[in-house]
Amino acid sequence: MTGALSGRRTARVAAVAVVACVLGLLPGSGSAARDQREARLTAAYDCTTPSGTRRAQVTFGAAFPGRGAIGKPIRPTAVSVRASLPRPVVAELLPEGTTSVAGTAVLATTVAQGRERAVARWADLTSPGADVRMPTGGPVGIGFSGDVPHVTVGSAGDVTFTAGKLDLALTAAAGSDTGDASARPAPAKLTCTPAGGADTFLAAVPVEAPAPQPPAPATGSADPESDTPRDAPKGIDAGPRPRAAADACPAQPPAGKLDPKRLPPVPPGGAAEELEPTSMCAVPAGFATLRKLKSSALVNDPRGQRVGLMHLAMRMREVRAPDYVEYDHLGLMQLPDTEGTFLTFGFQPTTAKVRFEPEPATIVNIIRPGKPPVTKVGYRQHLRLYDVRVNGVPLDVGPRCRTVRPVETELTGSYPVSEGGLLQGELDIPALGGCGANGEDLDTLLSGAVSGPGNALKIRQGRVCGAGSACKTPRLPDL
Repeated sequence: MTGALSGRRTARVAAVAVVACVLGLLPGSGSAARDQREARLTAAYDCTTPSGTRRAQVTFGAAFPGRGAIGKPIRPTAVSVRASLPRPVVAELLPEGTTSVAGTAVLATTVAQGRERAVARWADLTSPGADVRMPTGGPVGIGFSGDVPHVTVGSAGDVTFTAGKLDLALTAAAGSDTGDASARPAPAKLTCTPAGGADTFLAAVPVEAPAPQPPAPATGSADPESDTPRDAPKGIDAGPRPRAAADACPAQPPAGKLDPKRLPPVPPGGAAEELEPTSMCAVPAGFATLRKLKSSALVNDPRGQRVGLMHLAMRMREVRAPDYVEYDHLGLMQLPDTEGTFLTFGFQPTTAKVRFEPEPATIVNIIRPGKPPVTKVGYRQHLRLYDVRVNGVPLDVGPRCRTVRPVETELTGSYPVSEGGLLQGELDIPALGGCGANGEDLDTLLSGAVSGPGNALKIRQGRVCGAGSACKTPRLPDL
């Protein structure tokens, strides 16, 4: 009897941490480990140029989860590569008059576990530009960053990441005086490999075997489930990052009204005009952090099979005043149910599904001459929790487990809505109610663990696309 009570208590406590992977503005398909490890190293590389081989220094940075699980993605984030190239190399590769250099980088990363080996191609690394006009004549530092593929393994053991060959494609960035833009040459290619004896080890992520499953009730099935997830690969899956697909933007704008409480007052001398809105869409993606559990969850995971849309009634209202223009839009989150997975107490696998019940969002975009644009997104949303499993065992939270009142969300960014950009804010998470079944009340336990202020939310809104188009998914912001 005591063992049964202990098991039930463990399941209850495990359910508390489930909420860490689901609380956020939009859906996520996994959670970032609570104890992410920062990796940073500088290694010598030999780069092949038309005139010979030249030595360069390359600095790598990334955040790796503190531990992984069989069949679940291991996601390096905040990946950066900075190549310090000798100035003569840059002068040899790029046209005369180049003052700023941009480009892309592809890093071949070896992923190993035991005797298994695979190569992850980190190909979405880009550089916005680096100034080459340094009076000291020292090396030119070019920084690259971006999203990289996740890795999935089918067995327990340490998974190691080691940097390998680095391919660079460099171009003269905008602003360089290199003559006729239409006549500019193709990007200059540069291949760099680790110098002999260079240590390029990035990180090791331990993956533990699943905890033993309790005996399951007899069902008459001759094929009991294995402790290993059904979708676990054989060996290492380090393929290219799948590009999440988004549904086409609907032809008609969403119905609803702007929230007058979220609209700023019309400036003196200004006038507001109601307009016929246009149907447009955008994809948001990012992270939500739960302060109490020191955990972050992916929001609208761009590495999933599909992503949710923000459906926009674009330009419902326009306000004009001296040195002031305001565009007001209505946004509706079209979000599918999602499943979150993480490790409770660092070893207890826990999953839960979430249903999002949003109200329309009021989006205000203010433009003033000589000042950065301001974008504010405000709306309310209930979060409903269901299908909770602790170590594969169902935990019945009932059909009405959700926040007792809507989550008030206010996000602010500095960008035009049409182009997309970064939004940030904090959530005050209300108590949860209606959680539990068969006489068990989980409301107090769950609310005590997760409710409260100071939960950071960081969302990158992608570029707006028109009706009938499929919007591009933006890269994740840094944690």
